[in-house]
Amino acid sequence: MRGGFFRFVKNAFLVMVGTVLLLGLVAYSQGAVMVYVHEKKPSGARMFLPIPSLVVTAGLEFIPSETLQGKSRELRQWLPAIRLASQELAHSPDGLLVEVTGRKEHVLIAKRADDLLIEVDDENETVHLSLPIETIGVVADHLAEDQAPI
Repeated sequence: MRGGFFRFVKNAFLVMVGTVLLLGLVAYSQGAVMVYVHEKKPSGARMFLPIPSLVVTAGLEFIPSETLQGKSRELRQWLPAIRLASQELAHSPDGLLVEVTGRKEHVLIAKRADDLLIEVDDENETVHLSLPIETIGVVADHLAEDQAPI
C-alpha cells in the first residue's frame, strides 16, 4: 500500500514538472522582453528581468479599456505608423538603426534577428532592452482596438 502512494506522488510530481516546463516553452516560444539595468554608483543595483512576450500581450487584456483609452489617446495618430514600422522592420536585415553619442551618453538602437535592441549608457546607469519586433505590432494593434471614437 505504501509503495503505491509513493509511486503516485512520484508520478504526480513528474506530471507537474512536465506541465511547468511545457508552459515555460510555450511562453518563451513567442520571444521575451529582456531588461537589464546597471547603476554605476558604488554598490549600484543590477537588475535583469526576462519577461515572456506572451505575458506582455496577455497582460494587456487585464488593463481596463477606460484606462487604455485615456493613456493612449495621444498615441492614436502614431499607431498605424508603429504597426507598419514593426512589419517592415521584421523583414529588414539585421543592423544598426540609430546611434547617438553625446558627451555623457550613448544611445544605440539596432535590429538583431527578430528583436529590437535599445541600449542607453550614461554616467549614472546602463540600460539594455531587447524586445521581439512582433510584440511591438501586437501592442499597437491592441491599443488601436481599445481606442474609443472621438
